[in-house]
Amino acid sequence: MAAAFSLSPLVDVVQSHSPAAANLKTPFLYDVLAPASNILDTLTLLSPAQYWATFALCVVVFFAPGIARDLRRPRGFRSLSTIISCLRFVGGTVAIVGIMLVLRRPMASLSLQDPDLIAVDFHSHTSASHDGRPDFDAERNREWHLSSGFNAAYITDHRTFEGALDAAERNPSVAGDGMTLLPGVELRDGDEHPILLGANPSRTRLTSADLQGAMVEADGGPVPPILLLTMPGSIVRVPPSEYTGPIRLAGIEVSDGGPRGMAQAARDKKGILALADKLHLAPIAGSDNHGWGRAAPAWSVLRIPGWRRMTPASLDLAIRRTILARVPGTTDVIARRTVGPASGRVEAALGGVAVGSLMLRTMNLRDRLSWILWSWGAALLSLIRARRTRRRLRIRVRETMGRRAPGPLIDAAAAVRGAS
Repeated sequence: MAAAFSLSPLVDVVQSHSPAAANLKTPFLYDVLAPASNILDTLTLLSPAQYWATFALCVVVFFAPGIARDLRRPRGFRSLSTIISCLRFVGGTVAIVGIMLVLRRPMASLSLQDPDLIAVDFHSHTSASHDGRPDFDAERNREWHLSSGFNAAYITDHRTFEGALDAAERNPSVAGDGMTLLPGVELRDGDEHPILLGANPSRTRLTSADLQGAMVEADGGPVPPILLLTMPGSIVRVPPSEYTGPIRLAGIEVSDGGPRGMAQAARDKKGILALADKLHLAPIAGSDNHGWGRAAPAWSVLRIPGWRRMTPASLDLAIRRTILARVPGTTDVIARRTVGPASGRVEAALGGVAVGSLMLRTMNLRDRLSWILWSWGAALLSLIRARRTRRRLRIRVRETMGRRAPGPLIDAAAAVRGAS
């Protein structure tokens, strides 16, 4: 039924009425484990409000049948069974969230057909950030982006280039030979968290987490350093220093992979695009990945002819040049389709239903077949278990009836036959 109302799993964030010029590719093992893969991806891409709505739906589905069954029994409601069910539900929830955040599993990735297009992540972290996953070093960051379909990514740790310097040691000589990690840094400017690109990590001294305290030196190339505005952040009170200072804003996130960033990007999409037009900012996407989860929310797609033959340093210059030029058709954002923000209380309360419905509608044919096979397998196991249970019950009934045979009547009949 969901296939009859299927939707593309990808959307063009900037031009929402145009189809996304890319495909979402899933590896074989992802499709084999489709029920787990689809559910874990969906949970990874939820906003905080959608998490609560989905959690509430799961509570109703899990507890309602048991409560109704207890109320129908003569003994009525039993608190002990309810407590045990609560403990099972909490344990299962913690286990699923832990698997979602920690487990390394197959990832859905972006597939671009045009060789002049490059998928870039402008916002990611490593264990060098204070809030990064402890074992998420530069090479784990590289593997995550490669599995997601990115061609290049900026490591933008908080107030340090440590992760970017580690990544540079294993970069390919030319971008087309592998996943390229480029240097950046996330700073602080009031309530904003701008990303700085174009500073030389080996010569830049960061005296403070604040933008004003960063002693920035350019690479010496023809393209100046730039700032990118991240979400969550204020789109009403952007500090003037970011668009009038020596290093200026050139791009703004229209998609951010953090839960709060995803919520604001969806809620304030029109305002973000309006600010981009007002300040002549290029729309970009950032995963804001700190090492948790295995689903990329969006990809920045740039048109850079010949990028595969560029060195990492020249690719960084070409990316910044493309961002600064902001020529129509050279910068785009392609994102995974997600449920939009609720427009009222009823829609918010039914948010979990909307999340599940959208997951079913955006699956591909292989995933649907996998769901059917796993469902049939579960049904078959249930039938086998029921058959074994009935067989054990029949044996138990026979044994019970045999033990209850009326011995005295048999003895009396024998006595009558003996007397005759």
